[in-house]
Amino acid sequence: MRSAASLKPLAASRHRGLYWQRARGYRHAATRALVPITRRELPRAVGAFPLAFSHTGDRPVLHAVLGAEPGRSAFVDTRGRWRGAYVPAYLRAHPFYLAERDRDRHVVAVDESAEELAADAYTGEALFDDSDSPTPALQRVIDFLGALARSRVQTDRAAQALEEAGVLAEWRLELHVGGEQPQRLGGLYRIDEPRLNALDAASLQRLRDTGALGLAYAQLLSADQRRRLEALAKARSREQHLPEAEAVFGEPDLEAQIDWDQLDFGDESESS
Repeated sequence: MRSAASLKPLAASRHRGLYWQRARGYRHAATRALVPITRRELPRAVGAFPLAFSHTGDRPVLHAVLGAEPGRSAFVDTRGRWRGAYVPAYLRAHPFYLAERDRDRHVVAVDESAEELAADAYTGEALFDDSDSPTPALQRVIDFLGALARSRVQTDRAAQALEEAGVLAEWRLELHVGGEQPQRLGGLYRIDEPRLNALDAASLQRLRDTGALGLAYAQLLSADQRRRLEALAKARSREQHLPEAEAVFGEPDLEAQIDWDQLDFGDESESS
């Protein structure tokens, strides 16, 4: 399981002797109840899981809500398979991630504790070549995470604009997963639709110009996906997850449909 201590900036001086295998499942995501989502993912994310804002440091960040309780994802089954309709980009490049260096700046980092890494050439692909340049496979991952970083900066700015406009409100998201009392994740915020509708034309224009208006409507539309989250969380808690998860999402094993040699984050032409 990834921890902050095991996540280190990717560097040839530190990692030139390592080899990696592509992750063949999502056990690394099994403890993630919240995962950052960017604006370029919204067309697919809106119909996959609830979206909510949660503060990271002093600013709001858009997240996918993947679990009904902290430290447990309802979207990863006991065999490590992803059971949803869309995999957040943040999770797809494991054991490589974006790490925040400071506001609006990210670096590519590697989880040094990941079982996909080894100092054995027979177990996978090299990270760096003899000249300390990233190998072609690693460069594709770096490019993917670079696109993700650019979209993350845009998304964070849009979320900040929503907070400054006063349209974020605490979301007491209650999820009924079979117990006597509903489960609730704390620290979540949603769009207050009456406040949004009450904004004057100039304020709405500012939100539109920053991409924040689209972010707001996406969060509102995604709220109905809490029913899917509840269904998966119920199945997960009963350890009879497979039939119900497949009934909710149709295709049972999304990872079988992903071409791991062609990481794709979308159209690079999106304006900032």
